[in-house]
Amino acid sequence: MQSSDPKDAIIAFISAPSVTISDVPAPNTQGWRGQRSKGGLGARPETIRFLKERHLPQRQLHYVTFEDEKGMPMHFTCYVIEDDDGTWKVQGAAGGSGRGPQRSAPWANLGGGGGQQFYAGGRVEHSGQEVARVRLLSANGILLEDSVDDDIVLFLADQYIETPLQAELYDRQRVLIGTHQVLSMGRRVP
Repeated sequence: MQSSDPKDAIIAFISAPSVTISDVPAPNTQGWRGQRSKGGLGARPETIRFLKERHLPQRQLHYVTFEDEKGMPMHFTCYVIEDDDGTWKVQGAAGGSGRGPQRSAPWANLGGGGGQQFYAGGRVEHSGQEVARVRLLSANGILLEDSVDDDIVLFLADQYIETPLQAELYDRQRVLIGTHQVLSMGRRVP
């Protein structure tokens, strides 16, 4: 699913049918399921909306909403890269349906990938407070920051980002109102 336009590559990927290959209850949860699938995400093309994006040379990150073929509202962070021949392809995606578990404190619900081609994005849960900015501090000391726009944050870095990261959530006066760990994908072993 490659294209000369990054958004077309995303549309082709998320519009392709999804085939579930595994569907099991998620451990230590109530009602959550762990699903693995192949193919695309089964989006109805007329419902696809691009809400926020970040760009680096040959790499982009887009926050996309859509309805799947069953009418379920979905939201995904889609990471695309440009090949040497100028075509774009989806390299990763994170998201799902709904907003995730309800939390009693502000929370950045992020998905993404670490390492040399770091990307992360997702929705911010305000929990009665107004989160205006989210900062991520990587295990190797890199600081990333984004404004909260329509409850969405996106992070894209051109340097090695070691996980896990510490998320810091700030209000409009830049007062710290919450912290938690995100993207605990493991650490690089030297």
